[in-house]
Amino acid sequence: MSEQSNFNLSQASEEAFVEPSGILDQLNLPAGFVSFLRENKTILKISAIIIVVLVVTISLYMSYQEKRLEGGASSLAISMEAEGDAKAKGLQHVVDEFSGTPSAFWAGTELGHIAMKDGKYAKASQLYQKVRQNVKTENPQYALLTYGIAQSYEAAKNYAKATAAYAELKEIEGYKDEGYLGMARVLEKQGEKQKAINTYEEYLGSMIGENQDERVKNMVQEKITRLRVE
Repeated sequence: MSEQSNFNLSQASEEAFVEPSGILDQLNLPAGFVSFLRENKTILKISAIIIVVLVVTISLYMSYQEKRLEGGASSLAISMEAEGDAKAKGLQHVVDEFSGTPSAFWAGTELGHIAMKDGKYAKASQLYQKVRQNVKTENPQYALLTYGIAQSYEAAKNYAKATAAYAELKEIEGYKDEGYLGMARVLEKQGEKQKAINTYEEYLGSMIGENQDERVKNMVQEKITRLRVE
């Protein structure tokens, strides 16, 4: 009886044993979904690793970019406080070391201003253009650079390019006055009186419906009158 009881207990234990279910089974997920996960577990693991690597990489890159922006801004501020050759060298360092950042763009623009003050007009226009090609048209700095380019060409007596730059400038919102007046001024310098008059008149026509400063209108009208009687 004792042996029979032991056998029955052992047999009952074996029959009662059931392989423990997996975590997926315990979550009561649809059978089809569970089967899909098990069949593609290797691909899913690789995908998860790739996602983690991407997240970490992006996070590190953003941290790096933030440090570059901070470093560029700090270097620009220090350079702007300097004078003479030290200022120019500092600004050039910002351009070279922090290229692509707003600080580098402003440093390049300031180098253009320095070249203008030194009478190096060709160099100034090159510096302005180099910065502008990396600045979006909707960026306020784009208009300032275009204005700088126009002025550098005008100062160098490269009137054809100056006129083209001023013509582009007048199409930018907020810079219509500078564009038209610059174009007319260059035409006057070239002795093109009638073209200058036409430009001034076009400028006056563009003011219709605007709350334009009367002083500006009177100034333009006086220029037209002067050119007509000369």
